[in-house]
Amino acid sequence: MQVKILTFVSNFNGSGPGHSAVSVGSTVYTFEDVANGWLQPGSGWKKLNYTSYLKSNEHRPVLAQTIPLATSSLVTQYVDQSIKDDDDYIGSGVCSQQVARAVNWALPQNIDFDPKGFDTPFGVYHCARRLCVSSSEEYTWKGRKKINYRAWQNIFLKLAYDYPAAKKGLEKKKELYR
Repeated sequence: MQVKILTFVSNFNGSGPGHSAVSVGSTVYTFEDVANGWLQPGSGWKKLNYTSYLKSNEHRPVLAQTIPLATSSLVTQYVDQSIKDDDDYIGSGVCSQQVARAVNWALPQNIDFDPKGFDTPFGVYHCARRLCVSSSEEYTWKGRKKINYRAWQNIFLKLAYDYPAAKKGLEKKKELYR
């Protein structure tokens, strides 16, 4: 099954660093559950349907990098062990840190998937590009016309400066402008 790193550009209304998740086939593994992963017993991981999760995130660009060297069963093994260990959101890291760890666990030992410094979605995305572990990238931003102009502008500028290849890809698909 295909392993993909998913980078969601920005948080609410075009602000913030965004979000990282990893998918294996039709399942998205996302480390974002604050309620069950920090305030109460339970892991910060959620397992969700890929198509549904992308649909619920149409308000921001999604950059999907296919990682053919990653072994899908090792990604799921990492997530399952993290859940068993009760890794909680914040206490055990944030989304991008856990995604980087899951991908690193699933890559051959001679590849060190480490974004360096405090992992952010930006760092995870560019680490995959720097290490040349991505065989392809897909970009989508279906809900761009549904958000307010200020949020669109913030995201547009973030794409232009932080993710220029994705900006060009979205322009080609005619999914960038309002």
